[in-house]
Amino acid sequence: RARVLLFCLLQHGVEETAAECERLGATVQAFVVDCSKREEIYSAAEKVKKEIGDVSILVNNAGVITAADLLSTQDHQIERMFEVNILAHMWTTRAFLPAMMKNNYGHIVTVASAAGHFVTSFMVAYCSSKFAAVGFHKALTEELSTLGKDGIKTTCLCPVFINTGFVKNPST
Repeated sequence: RARVLLFCLLQHGVEETAAECERLGATVQAFVVDCSKREEIYSAAEKVKKEIGDVSILVNNAGVITAADLLSTQDHQIERMFEVNILAHMWTTRAFLPAMMKNNYGHIVTVASAAGHFVTSFMVAYCSSKFAAVGFHKALTEELSTLGKDGIKTTCLCPVFINTGFVKNPST
């Protein structure tokens, strides 16, 4: 029986996701965490480690998007995209990687985007944050290999547009 832990940026949708996981037979604990805030991530991670135990599969999937030309994108929107789309990946990984390294066991999944490989007009900040996520995955994979931690696997997912509500009528 799988145990699923959900760190969600927004309350919206977490109940449905938790219910679907439970329907598939998993035990689920959900936490609403503002992934743009490092201290909230670290605090929630400590609570998880204390109440639930070690995490062996980490899926970094939080993401936000603002679609606008670079000069129209507001400073706070750029900062939030980088805080959520890449810095949150680093903070969650730093929180849960030590136990994985101790056991030489685990899996870290980075959900980036095709926008981390191919640029799109009016999405300069978003594409840049997703390029950073792809780079994070590659660098982390190399570092784990250099450290001899062959029991910790990594995967990078780069989907194209997904109808999540962030982008209306997504198409390529």
